[in-house]
Amino acid sequence: MSSPTPDDVRIFVADFLNRRLRERARSPINNLPDDYDLLLSGLLDSLTFVELLTAAGEHFDGEVDFEDLDPEKLTIIGPLCEFVSGQLRERG
Repeated sequence: MSSPTPDDVRIFVADFLNRRLRERARSPINNLPDDYDLLLSGLLDSLTFVELLTAAGEHFDGEVDFEDLDPEKLTIIGPLCEFVSGQLRERG
């Protein structure tokens, strides 16, 4: 697979979240603005967030080192998608 764009990562994250929401019989999300905080919104807890990061690495067949991402931005959709895309592009 070629390196994912930030939009590819956003689509993956939305699909991941919607699968989790269906498991809890909750309505799917249709829009993830760049400033949407996945943790503060209550969509994810810390364990599910780790599952998301692991699943993204597996899905895009790459390893992402989150040590270089500002922890304040780690759960915000725009910076997260840009970071994951950039990490996979560099390692691909």
